[in-house]
Amino acid sequence: MANRLQELLCSLNLCDATSVEPFFPRVRDRNDVSVLRCRKSGVIFLSRSDHMDPSHYEMSPDLKYWGDGDRKTALVGTAVDDHRRCEQFGELISGKIWLDVGTGLGGILDLLSPQASQTLAVEPQAFPRECLKKLGYQVYRGIDDVPDRTIEAVTLFHVLEHFTEPLQTLRKIRDAMKPGGKIIVEVPHANDALLSLYGCEAFKAFTFWSEHLILHTRQSLKVFLEAAGFHGVTLSGFQRYPLANHLYWLAKGKPGGHDVWKHLTSQPVDLAYGALLNNADQTDTLIAIGEA
Repeated sequence: MANRLQELLCSLNLCDATSVEPFFPRVRDRNDVSVLRCRKSGVIFLSRSDHMDPSHYEMSPDLKYWGDGDRKTALVGTAVDDHRRCEQFGELISGKIWLDVGTGLGGILDLLSPQASQTLAVEPQAFPRECLKKLGYQVYRGIDDVPDRTIEAVTLFHVLEHFTEPLQTLRKIRDAMKPGGKIIVEVPHANDALLSLYGCEAFKAFTFWSEHLILHTRQSLKVFLEAAGFHGVTLSGFQRYPLANHLYWLAKGKPGGHDVWKHLTSQPVDLAYGALLNNADQTDTLIAIGEA
């Protein structure tokens, strides 16, 4: 079976015919998809991508993708990341025509729209897209529907890893941007400490998922953006989950340790731990910023 992502990685000289090896036998929601890793680049990707297409997301009839309940209830689960991203990237979006790709529930739209000169979004799932339209947001089904050469800032928060044609999609995004516009891409990191340092088998069984087709390294994320025509790409690491979360994974083999062991959560400690992981390039998240 042809693996289009592996072919793409090889075409970009990130992998070659002998560098790819099995990494984990399956993803959490399917037993016919395994996980591969490239020794050359460190990129982790699924053994196939033909099980995913845009219709997979279009079919969702409600908000169950984010949990039970209405939008207000579901937004509680995304609030920490939404507010953090607002603080991190607000200056790059302020006063700009801004497009958020894969906006989901649109929590980030609520926070940053007042700062942008105009807000647009892409969301393939029909139900949340219609919810956002009723709230007055300009939301498109896909990148192809966004007017060309109009966008000054684009954000993709944990979205790129879902694309079956990531390079083609990035090029379409660039076509929708004004020259000099900024793109901000946040993705899960293939070199996450729970994978690369601790080798936590329970975490592997939990985190590998049929919808996450690829986990990037700094090198691969930069290569993808540059191959799509972006320049001046800068990379940084960020640690979303604190020390208590990692300790709980190692001790109990389960997620949610930062909620269960709240007494082990401290901002100074978590910032220091995140800084150590960033220095070792083992954060759970990568952030790339480039220019169209």
